[in-house]
Amino acid sequence: MSDHDWKGVTNQILYGVMFTPQLDAAAASQMAAAMMERRYFGDGPDVYADAIAQAQRYTGLLTDDIETPHSEQGFRDFLRRLAGELNERRGQ
Repeated sequence: MSDHDWKGVTNQILYGVMFTPQLDAAAASQMAAAMMERRYFGDGPDVYADAIAQAQRYTGLLTDDIETPHSEQGFRDFLRRLAGELNERRGQ
């Protein structure tokens, strides 16, 4: 996945939580379930897990493309939780 591609996929995740008040474990669990079921996230869990892994290595801003009520650190924490949920559900 190229740099541009993972950022676009990560933006899908950010857009998906725009109206989620708390980026907590429950929100990560719900989003992971939606990804596994390809509900709203049609590219499938592997694509999202790969994008999250690349986002976690990225040192730039992840929240710069979409106006969001969530802080950069809050979104990064959410991605960490989401990655854990996806890995668990994918048996990794």
